[in-house]
Amino acid sequence: MNVLLTGCRSYTALDLARRFRDSGWNVFAADSVKFPVCRGSRAVKEFFHVPSPREGCREFIAALAAIIRSAGIDLLLPTSEEIFYIAHGRKELSRYCRVFCDDFEVLDSLHNKWTFSGLTEGMSARTPETKLLTSAAQLKELGDPSAFAFKPVYSRFASEALLAPSRLPEGFAPSPDRPWIAQRYIRGLELCSYHLAVDGEIVAYGSYEPSYRLGQASGYYFKPVHREKIDRFAAELVRKLDFTGHVAFDYIEEKDGTLHVLECNPRATSGLHLACTAGLMKPFGAGGERLPEVTGGKLSADGRTPLENPAAIRISRGSSRSSGDPGNPGSSGPQGNARNPGNPVPAETPPMIGYAMLANPFYHGFNPSGVGRWFNDFRHGRDVLFSRQDPWVPLLHTRSLAETALDSLCRRIPFKDAATADIEWDGEALN
Repeated sequence: MNVLLTGCRSYTALDLARRFRDSGWNVFAADSVKFPVCRGSRAVKEFFHVPSPREGCREFIAALAAIIRSAGIDLLLPTSEEIFYIAHGRKELSRYCRVFCDDFEVLDSLHNKWTFSGLTEGMSARTPETKLLTSAAQLKELGDPSAFAFKPVYSRFASEALLAPSRLPEGFAPSPDRPWIAQRYIRGLELCSYHLAVDGEIVAYGSYEPSYRLGQASGYYFKPVHREKIDRFAAELVRKLDFTGHVAFDYIEEKDGTLHVLECNPRATSGLHLACTAGLMKPFGAGGERLPEVTGGKLSADGRTPLENPAAIRISRGSSRSSGDPGNPGSSGPQGNARNPGNPVPAETPPMIGYAMLANPFYHGFNPSGVGRWFNDFRHGRDVLFSRQDPWVPLLHTRSLAETALDSLCRRIPFKDAATADIEWDGEALN
């Protein structure tokens, strides 16, 4: 069986490629950068360079369709923000293979921080008080800005976020074309979770504390945590939406245990590294199984048309792959989970981005106790890049970093923004 992974610049895509390969699949990868991290992996049979979806959605979809036909792809699995463009073009792509994502409108409602806040009404975890800002006049009604966190409605990696500012920057002016939210600022422990869902049912998950971070942006050391409130909230939301695909959440936990959900990322995130292989492979079956035929260029996984089957993929409830990942010391077997019955237990070994950890041994301070704490964490962590079966990935990944650094210089934007600038979707109209 052949799977095509998109957004293969991400470490989660690398993890998925290895797990699909170990489960008997032939793995193909596509991205609009030339040297994504997956390109250096032995798990990938062939890499395809495709147009940037942000610069040309139609060209991007056409390129994927051509790859699917020429390589005989059975499953298309988006992993990063290109998922919005794939969801937009799913009707065409699902003529040729199974496409693992939900409706474009559903993904938008989760990605949009304002509409997401409305989705949490009445749930076990809710967003803090959230206000939509579309004009500078509304800022005066808020009062003290230090009581709020300000974020663009469409954003990621805490990009442009203003957390409890004593005053707002000069010229700060939300507009209908570029709305922001003001969300009541709550202090506490930051937590994150990732979930893979099918038909409103979670089949794989991982929750963590980002205990090492690049400023207020992405984490690079993912300490496993277990919270029943996280499990309950995620289960409620995916059931409410009958959701299929990747979905991830950011939270704040107050000292008294109160859990607030801040925002949603309907894509693969770092919690995937903690998810068990048996759960991640459950929606797709073993690599040797034959997927249902695509007949007449119109049918999807269960024989219904894309309009009747909006997620374009469905699961047989008993079709889990009952094996762990022998090449991954952090993965667990398919045993049941008391907190989430029937789902495999996530890994306990903290995944980490090894080179980022090595770059800052003084994260906890320039003192012996701080360095000792860093060393202990590093010693117990598991690098998501390195694998004994895939030893050249860390070295070849330097090409990816150099490509992003060059793009950052050319575009005159921060490195973290350059990493996804060509695949982001910020609410623009798509043709």
